[in-house]
Amino acid sequence: MDISTRLQEERKRLGLTQEAVAAQLGATKRSVINWEGGAALPGAEVLARYAAAGADVLYILTGQRAGG
Repeated sequence: MDISTRLQEERKRLGLTQEAVAAQLGATKRSVINWEGGAALPGAEVLARYAAAGADVLYILTGQRAGG
């Protein structure tokens, strides 16, 4: 599983639409689509905002859940 797949998985785990996560991250829906489709990767600032929204960024980056 790659980062793009894990981004989508975390968004769905949080119960967010692409539009909702884009709004929380200060991004566009097109950016979220590109990240989840593997056409681009989010930067560190976006990942920090994603963590603040409740996403497990360690999992997104490495595939290993935080704390275990």
